[in-house]
Amino acid sequence: MNCSLDYLAYPVIVSNHRQSTTFRKTLDFGHYIFHKNRIQIVKPTVDTKPPMVHTHHILKLNKLQGEQRRIDKIEYENKQLCQKIANAHRGPANVDCWNEYFSKSLNRETRNRELVRITVENQGILKRLGDRKPYYDRMSSETDWQARGGSGIFPCIEFICVPEFKTLYEKYIKISSLLRRLGYSPQKQYKRRP
Repeated sequence: MNCSLDYLAYPVIVSNHRQSTTFRKTLDFGHYIFHKNRIQIVKPTVDTKPPMVHTHHILKLNKLQGEQRRIDKIEYENKQLCQKIANAHRGPANVDCWNEYFSKSLNRETRNRELVRITVENQGILKRLGDRKPYYDRMSSETDWQARGGSGIFPCIEFICVPEFKTLYEKYIKISSLLRRLGYSPQKQYKRRP
C-alpha cells in the first residue's frame, strides 16, 4: 500500500486521494491539539468543590468561654476548700457546719397559743386532782378486803374521789360478787405482792 494511506482522517471502506493527503493530516492534527487544550481548560458544570469552611464552625469561642468559666469556678472552690482546711489545721477545733435553717410556718403562733392553752388547762386539772381528798381510807379498805378473802385484784380506792366514780365502783362490786357466786371469774386471780 501507499504510505500516504497510513493515516486516514476518517475510517472509510474505500479511500480516495483527498483523504490520504498530508495536508489533511496536518489539519486533523491541529484540530486534535485544539480539542485537547479545550478539554484541559474546561470547567465542570457540576460543583464538585468542597463546601466553604467557616472558622466559627471549627473554633467555637462560646464553648471555650463556658469551659474557661467552669474551670475558674472549680479553681475558686478548690481555693476556698484549701483555705478552710488550712484554717482548721491552724486554729482550735470549731464546729463550722451549723444548720442555720429555721423552720418557718404560717400558723406557728396559733399552734403556740393552742399549746400554751392546753398546758394551762392540764396544770389546772392536775392541781384539782392533787387537791382532792379520797373518800375512802386505804388501810380500812385493805383490811376489809383481806377479811373477805382477798381474792382478785385489790381495787385502788384512794383514786376514787368523784361521786360518779363512786357509784360506778359500787355497781362493779355488786356485779363482780354476783358473777363470783355463779362461778364465773371476770378477772384472773392475781397474788398480792408482799
